[in-house]
Amino acid sequence: MSKQLEFVYDVVSFPTYLAWTQLPTIAEEAGCRLRMTPVFCGGIFKSTGNPGPLSIPAKRKWYFDDLIMRAKHLDVPFVMNPHSPIQTLPIMRGVFVAEEREETDAYVKTMFEAIWVHARNLNEVDEVRATLVEAGLDADAYFAEIQRDDIKSRLRKNTDDAVARGAFGVPTFFVGDQMFFGQDRLDFVQEALRSR
Repeated sequence: MSKQLEFVYDVVSFPTYLAWTQLPTIAEEAGCRLRMTPVFCGGIFKSTGNPGPLSIPAKRKWYFDDLIMRAKHLDVPFVMNPHSPIQTLPIMRGVFVAEEREETDAYVKTMFEAIWVHARNLNEVDEVRATLVEAGLDADAYFAEIQRDDIKSRLRKNTDDAVARGAFGVPTFFVGDQMFFGQDRLDFVQEALRSR
């Protein structure tokens, strides 16, 4: 496929979860390849000076209320996670381990749903381990491999590259060089794909 939709993501983000649920259908309808690019959102925030949407109390309340309405509109299963924000640095390193083990789809699905459907506290190592085991993934292998320097470097490079291309948070989408930010911009993403 010549057309590509790139999805820059971190499972820490509720709007990113909402976007993830829609992307397979969007990619299929557009006849394009979906490229998933894992990043560490905290690193993007730090590099760009973005305090994130939760730093202002009034905005935080509006933000979650608005996203809950969006989840209902999309008929997407969702539970507000009382442990959010989750420290996802090791989880996002795990995506590269999953790629090597040819388990990317299962791993990403497991992590998104653990946080945003089952409201698990993935800040706790034992809870991450239990989540992996319950999904049939080798927790020992994941915990060992995420310590590798090359895995850490790959996540850092993806994050730095996303910032260099203009990203300031997640979800970010690229259709060619055109960047879109936010799950509420998927209509524009679809328009851009149709025009190619």
